Amino acid sequence: MTTLGIMKERIADELARDDLVSQIGYAINDAIGAYQSERWYFCESRNLTFDTVASQEIYTAADDADIGRIVKIDWLTVYINSQPYELLPMRPGEMEHLSWGNTSLSHPAWYAFYEEGVRLYPVPDQAYTVRIGAQISVLPPADDDEPDNAWMTKAERLIRSRAKLELALHVLKDTDLAATMAEAVTEAYEQLKSRTNQLTQYGEGRVRPMCF
Repeated sequence: MTTLGIMKERIADELARDDLVSQIGYAINDAIGAYQSERWYFCESRNLTFDTVASQEIYTAADDADIGRIVKIDWLTVYINSQPYELLPMRPGEMEHLSWGNTSLSHPAWYAFYEEGVRLYPVPDQAYTVRIGAQISVLPPADDDEPDNAWMTKAERLIRSRAKLELALHVLKDTDLAATMAEAVTEAYEQLKSRTNQLTQYGEGRVRPMCF
């Protein structure tokens, strides 16, 4: 098991530098930030759920914090009388047109995602549970000891290599180390992306490789 604290110690050992404590922490955060919007097998979730409110059509992070972590929606399901029904995607502009001046309420049948919010149509007439399958932004570890953070486990090699690249470029100004770490980052990236393509139907043909 790797934690943020362990990764920091390992990077310091690999660089043979014990004077870069804060810089290593910043580099790890930058490395995670570089890949948070990418699709990885560990960033897919079907655990985002929220309950609708009568007459409320738009739901944001204010209604459920996880909505604010959505990168791409794969599907939505609404439960009506305990039975799941698929919500169909609609273009935001089309929904804007249909909703204009429409005061009728019913169970939702379509959704749109715009301005980091889920918009439903028709507007719900009562409480329904909605489940979202989505690519989400995986958060960095909250502290040095947080266990099982995916960036420190499943993507450990990629983040550790990218953090050393960040340090080589922006702190150490070491072009030879930067070139070596760029190769390591590319290899780790391709391995993790290959694993993602093996495990998820949304991998092949929908993810573009990162350029360095």
